[in-house]
Amino acid sequence: ATGSRACIPKYFGDHAVVCVCNSTYCDTQDPVSLPPLGQFVVYESSKSGNRLERREGYFQKPTAKPDTLLILETAQRYQRIKGFGGSVTDAASINILALSPNTQKNLLRSYFSEE
Repeated sequence: ATGSRACIPKYFGDHAVVCVCNSTYCDTQDPVSLPPLGQFVVYESSKSGNRLERREGYFQKPTAKPDTLLILETAQRYQRIKGFGGSVTDAASINILALSPNTQKNLLRSYFSEE
C-alpha cells in the first residue's frame, strides 16, 4: 500500500498486542476501494501483529469439482455497512486528555480521518 504506515506492535503478554500511537507516529491505512471485477481484497488482523493488512487475489474458474463452492449472489443485498468505529466515553475522554497534544491529534486522526 502506498500511503499506509505499518503497525509498530507492543506486546503485553498472553499474546495481547496493540499498535503504538504516540506524538511522532501512528499507523495509517490507505483508503478502502473496491477491487476490479474478478478480484477480491482481504483485510487481516492477527495476534502476530497484522493490523488490517491488505491482501488481494483473483477468483478463478474451477478446473475440477471443488470441495467447497462459494456462490456470490451479487444482486442480493442483505444489509448496508455504513462503517466501523468506536465510541468516546467519559473514561476514554479522560485518558485522551492525559496524552500530549500531538499524541491526541494522532489518536483522533486515526479514529476519524480518511486515513
